Amino acid sequence: MIRSLSGKILDILENLVILDVHGIGFEILCSRSILSSCEINKEIKITTSLQFSEAGAVIYGFSSEREREFFLRLTSVKGVGGRTAIAILSELSLDNVVNAISSADVKAFMRVPGIGKKTAERLCFELKNISGLKTITQDFAKPADNQNYVENVIDALLALGFTRADAGGVINLLRAAHGEDFNKLSEEDLLRMSLRELHK
Repeated sequence: MIRSLSGKILDILENLVILDVHGIGFEILCSRSILSSCEINKEIKITTSLQFSEAGAVIYGFSSEREREFFLRLTSVKGVGGRTAIAILSELSLDNVVNAISSADVKAFMRVPGIGKKTAERLCFELKNISGLKTITQDFAKPADNQNYVENVIDALLALGFTRADAGGVINLLRAAHGEDFNKLSEEDLLRMSLRELHK
C-alpha cells in the first residue's frame, strides 16, 4: 500500500492535511505528532497507511514507521477502526499510549472521544505487549521481484479514482521505459511516477 507521500502542504483542517503530490491533492488524516510539524506551504514527507472501509478509502499519516506500526496494532483490536485509532494518536502521544497499555490505564483511553470503558479495557488487555515493540527501520527490504508492489500501486490508483485501464496502462508504460531497472523501483517510487504520468 502507500507507505509514504512527499509534497507541499496546501491546507490544515483540524487533524486533516491536504498534501499536494505532483499536482494531486491528497487528504491525509494525521496523528498528533505529525500535525505538530506541519505548516502550510511546507515541503514534507509523511509516513502513511491506506485503509479501506465501507465508507471508502482513507489515508492516515504518521511521524514515523514506529507510530504507523502502533496504529496498525490498535486497529487489530475489535471495535477499533482507522478513525478511532487515529483519534487515539491525536489525543495521546505515542509514549502516553504505551504507558496507558503497560499500566492498564483504562481512563486514559476513555478520554478519547468515542471510546467507552469496554473498548478501553479491550485495548489494555489485547495490546499489553505492545510496549515491547522495537522501532521499525526506515528502509524496508525490497523483494527481488516487485510484483507485489505493482499490485499495491494498482490498488492505490484504483482507490484514488483511476480506472484499471489507466493503472495498468501507466504501469506498462513505466515498465517499458525502465527496462530491467523497473524491478529495482520501490513501491513509493512506482506510485510517484505513476501519478506524475497520469497527471500529464
